[in-house]
Amino acid sequence: MTSNQPILQPIFVRTLGEYEILVHGEPLQFANRAPQRALQLLAALVSQGRRTVSAGALADLLWPDADGFDAQRALTTTLHRLRRMLGFPQAVRLIAGQLSLDPRFCSVDVWEFESALRVAREPEEIVEALELYRGPFLGDDQSCWAIAARRRIATLASHACAALDARKSTATQWYQSIGRMALAMAE
Repeated sequence: MTSNQPILQPIFVRTLGEYEILVHGEPLQFANRAPQRALQLLAALVSQGRRTVSAGALADLLWPDADGFDAQRALTTTLHRLRRMLGFPQAVRLIAGQLSLDPRFCSVDVWEFESALRVAREPEEIVEALELYRGPFLGDDQSCWAIAARRRIATLASHACAALDARKSTATQWYQSIGRMALAMAE
């Protein structure tokens, strides 16, 4: 395993900096050609955040030129292939036309990064969260969903850096004021 963090769920999806899927800590390997559509479906699902996503919306994202029936049929086939590829059919849920990753089976680095930044209040927590960022979401993938997610995540990271910088600036001013007060008291 290449990451320092423990993997609690059997599937770990790395999307920051590179796109890699680990199953039980080992990179997913393909004997022949990688199933591109299944990988795209997983990436598109991850890019939508930690929420359920309409199967129809995902079909439109992945097969924009197909009519509704053909896109839905392609999604059904691709979902089957994705589940088989991951080795845990229950990891990708389809309930009432909504797709999601089951957090009991899947962990996603970008979701961990976003969650850590949302709860970080102290500078140490912000730094810890920023250390989870290993590069742009899905590297240089030019899919519309990847670009939108990449911008959202970059903005989140940028705001965290700005908050950290503002706290550092405030702390520096505070220490300078204490220093001036100490000098004034010494006189």
